[in-house]
Amino acid sequence: MGLGSALFLTRELPVVARKIKKVTGRINALNYIILTDKIIVQGVFQTQVFFVGTDDIVHYLSGDIPFKTVLYVPGARPGMTASISAEIEKIRTKLSPGGDSVLTEAIIKVTATVEDVASVNLAPGTDATVLAELVVGEGYAQVLVEDTFILENPAQKITEINSEVVMQNTELIESKILVQTVLRNQVYYVGEDDVSYHQAFDIPVSGIVDIPGIQPGMKAYVEPVVGMSEAYLVSPGEIFLKAVIGWNVVVVNEVLTNIGVSTLGQNYRVNVLVSQPVTHQHMVESRVLLGNEASKVREIKANVSELSAIIVKNKVIIQGVLHKQIYYVGIDEVNRHKAEDVPFSTFVDYEGAMPGQVARVKADVEYSSFTLLSPREVLQKNIIAFNVTVVEPRNLPILLGPGPVVRIPRTVGETTGQVVVSDTEPTVVEGLTVTKAPIVVSEEQAGSRQTQVIHTVDVFPLAIGLGETRCEVKNVRVTPLENQVLVEGDVSCDISYIGPDDVVYRIRVDDRFSVLVPLEGCLPSYVVEASAEIEHADFEILPGGSQIRLTITLRATVRCIKEETVYVVTDVRGPGVTVEKLLVRVKIPTGEIVQLYVVTEVSGGGINFQKRTFVLELVGVGVSPIDIVVDVS
Repeated sequence: MGLGSALFLTRELPVVARKIKKVTGRINALNYIILTDKIIVQGVFQTQVFFVGTDDIVHYLSGDIPFKTVLYVPGARPGMTASISAEIEKIRTKLSPGGDSVLTEAIIKVTATVEDVASVNLAPGTDATVLAELVVGEGYAQVLVEDTFILENPAQKITEINSEVVMQNTELIESKILVQTVLRNQVYYVGEDDVSYHQAFDIPVSGIVDIPGIQPGMKAYVEPVVGMSEAYLVSPGEIFLKAVIGWNVVVVNEVLTNIGVSTLGQNYRVNVLVSQPVTHQHMVESRVLLGNEASKVREIKANVSELSAIIVKNKVIIQGVLHKQIYYVGIDEVNRHKAEDVPFSTFVDYEGAMPGQVARVKADVEYSSFTLLSPREVLQKNIIAFNVTVVEPRNLPILLGPGPVVRIPRTVGETTGQVVVSDTEPTVVEGLTVTKAPIVVSEEQAGSRQTQVIHTVDVFPLAIGLGETRCEVKNVRVTPLENQVLVEGDVSCDISYIGPDDVVYRIRVDDRFSVLVPLEGCLPSYVVEASAEIEHADFEILPGGSQIRLTITLRATVRCIKEETVYVVTDVRGPGVTVEKLLVRVKIPTGEIVQLYVVTEVSGGGINFQKRTFVLELVGVGVSPIDIVVDVS
């Protein structure tokens, strides 16, 4: 069940309106605070009003109105989590008789679901396969913390101390978990001048929690606890801090398990498996220039960081950073070090995957090799192995019983509420006539990124030498996403090789490529063009001669073109007003190219104006940036 939330928005229009053409709205910046038996939901209602002015031009007005409401959820407690949503069900508008203001009434449905984490025993079942967090072990440890600090002001007494533990890092080793935290102390004291002061003191604290059976790669949930915190004056200028802090730790391992679903009972949020996990390998090749000349490379340690995934239909796009630590010996026999970060992207086909689902990706560097090309340059090849699982979160009344213990969110309650918001803006300027015209302006962004295609092909008869090879890119396809562009295509290679009978054989190899090109500000609604070209191709006969490996380096280049209809001022008339104009050639919303005068400066009359810079064709001069007046008040 759900109740509607009524929002009332009153806004003054910058010009007198004849009629409202369209009003749209959306909810932004939703967040929440959970208190005892209640949740406070905050957000921003953004309205967009399109109206026809007395000048017969369609104008646009937008505004952001913050709102807040309190929803009652019995059982809610601080420390729990929540999922919140807001949906605009209906918008009604009414224009004032004078045409200088519009009343916007929005009916919004706000839903908040509060959850608490619980450890329960699952009953065996066959209704669904879920990715669950199996509890491997639990543990607790505490330490005594003591330290002395210097006060900024001489003190006569301590009035209060507040302490909290801030988590920094956790590391799992066999049967132990290493915890790194900071004890943050807020000390309030009275100085010798009878003035109250405040000073903060941070104490780094580390500890070890023993939990038999845990292994690296598992996940740990750590809840810090301050058992005791005290402060004493050693002298007027020195303070002694003493505290006991502890850590409650639960270690889990993600596993696939079958569950049973009931028709009644407590709801839990479970991750239902979409289809079977998929494995994938991706090769990252890079060349790095060392800071000093090297006689040899001793070791390269590589790991994957900043791993993320984007789900499109039947596909998971993976991107991350391959972080490497290169240890080498200089020609002066001194051990040296060089760090390198190499961004990468790849994709896997995953049947049934759809946007809105969740991808769990695990990545391990399973193979690394390096070659010292010159005293300063190192060629590195790394193969990353991925395990991808796509799940769909659902709230289900699952069956409990004598099964494994899992850590799972329990639904505490769901509720809705109401909120009223209003706002006003300045009205029109009397005695001033402003003429505007719509033009279409475009803004172009470009970007590129490398990717590699690694393909191994079986050959018969055996290969003892390579002949002429040619590769080409075909069927380049582009999918614009938010702040990035997915470029896909096909690679075809004609390979000739020499067999043991000295005969030249030819084979054809076809493969696909996919690369995510970052492009800040690009949106799916923009026009996007893409191309791809082969920068380098390596072919090698693998030991035994029965296989040939292709390593093809491609570069994808994209252009994101944003077209926007804007209203520019073409004339301003009023008492004591003078304007400066330029003649430009522009595109208008109908698609035609026309010439018109635009206002670049306004003076006199005690008015204010706003400008924007556009790259336009100035008649008789050429294309150049021009500052144009877009609004007058």
